[in-house]
Amino acid sequence: MLRETTTENGRVLGIPAADPRITAFKGIPFAAPPVGDLRWRAPQPAPDWNGVRDCARFGPISMQETPGVRGGFYDREWHVDPDIPMGEDCLYLNIWTPAKTAEERLPVMVWIFGGGMTCGYPAEMEFDGERLARRGVVLVSVNYRLNAFGFLAHPELTQEASARGEIGTNFGLLDQQAGIRWVKRNIANFGGDPENITVFGQSAGGRSTWMQVTSPTNRGLFGKAIVQSGALDSGIAVYPQLADAEREGTEFLKMLGVQSIAEARRCPAEHVLASALACRPFRWGPIIDGTFLPESPVKTFACHRENDVIIMAGDTVDEVRGLRPARTVDEFRTKMAGHYGTDWPVFDRLTGIRDESDLNRYYESPAFNTFEIGNHYAAAKRMECGGKPVYLYRFNPGIPGDDAGSFHSSDLWFVFETLAKCWRPFKGVHYDLARRMCNYWTNFAKYGDPNGLDNDGKPMPAWQPVGPEGMNVMMLGEEQFTVREKTDPVLTFEMDRLDRLNR
Repeated sequence: MLRETTTENGRVLGIPAADPRITAFKGIPFAAPPVGDLRWRAPQPAPDWNGVRDCARFGPISMQETPGVRGGFYDREWHVDPDIPMGEDCLYLNIWTPAKTAEERLPVMVWIFGGGMTCGYPAEMEFDGERLARRGVVLVSVNYRLNAFGFLAHPELTQEASARGEIGTNFGLLDQQAGIRWVKRNIANFGGDPENITVFGQSAGGRSTWMQVTSPTNRGLFGKAIVQSGALDSGIAVYPQLADAEREGTEFLKMLGVQSIAEARRCPAEHVLASALACRPFRWGPIIDGTFLPESPVKTFACHRENDVIIMAGDTVDEVRGLRPARTVDEFRTKMAGHYGTDWPVFDRLTGIRDESDLNRYYESPAFNTFEIGNHYAAAKRMECGGKPVYLYRFNPGIPGDDAGSFHSSDLWFVFETLAKCWRPFKGVHYDLARRMCNYWTNFAKYGDPNGLDNDGKPMPAWQPVGPEGMNVMMLGEEQFTVREKTDPVLTFEMDRLDRLNR
């Protein structure tokens, strides 16, 4: 097995995974520690080291709220270790490879975790890459900076970055990109094929994947992308202009009690984090910086400027269950009239919401699911310009243990086939679905097509891509089958409205 190999910075020693046919290399630096003067700067090259680096443990997680202390929903799912090492020195990646030699040229999958751009880490227990690697792919998970450390903008940062020919914000996205570029340069030494890279992520990681797909700075970097519950459109995803983000950054420095970026860089990381967490929810995130993100990803798709990669995208049926903007019909109509403006009469006519049953029906429809709107929009625009294929899915098995349904992120246990680590009483049908999803995902990474044989040698249920005849969607539940979704007039209205707003 390939237990020891080399990187551009030095040699590394991995460890056998639970399956000794897989080697895990954890905590490999892909960029310099973003500390001191490198805080709030684009990732810089990692330093070289002498000897052989022991890669048996994950690197520290990014600065964020301590996992597992609040007793929230996801603390029960996977944020279970409050003692996990954390720090600004966090730019490390992890590799699981089934390669016996460095000459095998296996397909590569690069994972970007989610967490609202404010939390999350590759060491979460559901992200064990062993089961994916057993399918004959090299799995890489990349860490990146979060919250204020990853997404601060400020006039001084813009000015100093411009003088260096760098980008002065979106550091978290640049970290992801640096990780993918490191993979491109180094993965052949781990048995991977640098010309067959799939980038995939979920939630904020899925949203990040959309941005990696639409960034003009990534032309030719990777050929396939999987977006799991990633918000493309502005219903959840907000893309402030640089000048607006700089004004917020100026206010943030006041919260820190400093007057310059130089002073802010001397603040203890814990003080920066506390101030970042005190800001309003979802404040930290991607910014239209003019270079990495010259426009919103929606506009990029609207104008057919995205990178021409093969795409798989989907969502869970119940992930927006708790995001209802109004509880009563009157409250809903008032809010929607303000939101849609001159489009309100059309929306009102199409939805026809006059009583509570109408409202509940709308909340359960695809037209309310922001993730689904974005996925369908991207697929429609791709078909419009005749680009590479798009495969759509919806995830909706019965999730046991509570009444959360197919909640946001519940698909992670299945994609990584790590159900046995979960507290939930999964049964055989769930393990069957997880096996097939893991097969679909790795087939897509290998061939650009999720279809193939199941472990018993029989073909898995056929997954049709979106085509001129309509929106083909794979339903991933206790049974798997492709449906051609009927045209939903409200969903069509939402997509047309996105088009008008972004042309």
